[in-house]
Amino acid sequence: MWLRTSSLISHADLTSLDPLPYNPGLLLSATSASPLRLKTKLGLWRIPNFVHSVWVDVPSEGLSVACQKHYRRLTQCDAARRLPSVHPRAGQPLYVHLLSGRDYWPMTAFCVFSLLRCASANIVPLIVDDGTLSEREREALREISPGLQFSSAQECSEQVEHCLPPAQFPALRKLHSALPLMRKLLDVHAGRSGWRLFIDSDILFHREPVWMFDWLRAPERPVYMLDYQNSYGYSNALLCATTAAPMLANVNTGLCGLRSDEIDWELLEFWASRLCAAEGVNHFSEQCLTAMLMRVNGGRPAPSEEYRIKPDRAEVRHPTAAMHHYVAESRVWYYVDAWPRIASDASRFESNVNG
Repeated sequence: MWLRTSSLISHADLTSLDPLPYNPGLLLSATSASPLRLKTKLGLWRIPNFVHSVWVDVPSEGLSVACQKHYRRLTQCDAARRLPSVHPRAGQPLYVHLLSGRDYWPMTAFCVFSLLRCASANIVPLIVDDGTLSEREREALREISPGLQFSSAQECSEQVEHCLPPAQFPALRKLHSALPLMRKLLDVHAGRSGWRLFIDSDILFHREPVWMFDWLRAPERPVYMLDYQNSYGYSNALLCATTAAPMLANVNTGLCGLRSDEIDWELLEFWASRLCAAEGVNHFSEQCLTAMLMRVNGGRPAPSEEYRIKPDRAEVRHPTAAMHHYVAESRVWYYVDAWPRIASDASRFESNVNG
């Protein structure tokens, strides 16, 4: 049943909750819309039970923050369609891979825009489609970057089928079917060659990530982000027994650079089969397997001073790092503070370009 949100929390109440001194602007176009248009414009179909979602989060976040967070979730889709185009830069194209789909393409859009607006390099986003992107959503992403490219789900599936047949790689294929995040590893790298850099869509850039561009121009070894904790999803005893060596600590694959043709898929299959047989599939299976790869392939963490994983609200409001990865509790501040700030900056960016 669709809840009558206006009977509990009015649209005016929601727009008045922002504690920041800036005006998000781009996300307020539906203020005077009819109820039917409001439902469509704000993307209310994405959160069928808005009031319930707020109610669940109130004990941990408070009413004001919970309302802001879910309101921003509702309005991000419309704001993403209003992001301006960023003209391509001159020079060698540097490819950055992202995974996207219907439910999180607005995050991809803000990630891509935030990167391109502060880049002096010729960055070419390459989106791996999980099979759910519509043509309208693809066009919205192309509006931000005319040079943006897509790898279709069919193309990736055919590549995986050819290079990793299920008879030879049953565990990896099981993981690929059960866990969409495995696309970060299989769809991006299976059957490919050369170095490839992947970034998660829940990342925003606040200034030029010079170290990242330097890596893209001349990669020497695999690279990953340093997490705030170990998030591998398996017991330490199983991990040690599987690899016969200590795991690298705190590997986060929100940023992950690997040389595709140096991945030992047979070894990955062995690890995956041991992990799945003993403790099954979990949300962190891909990150765990990639951490194992990083150990044997000589991976090193990116310079930690240049990014923050799980930034606190003070850092979100006044960024000192080039890049933020909004995991765990910091996802609240992604919605409340971070992407609205990028939207506000986008408005000024467009004015400067057109002015």
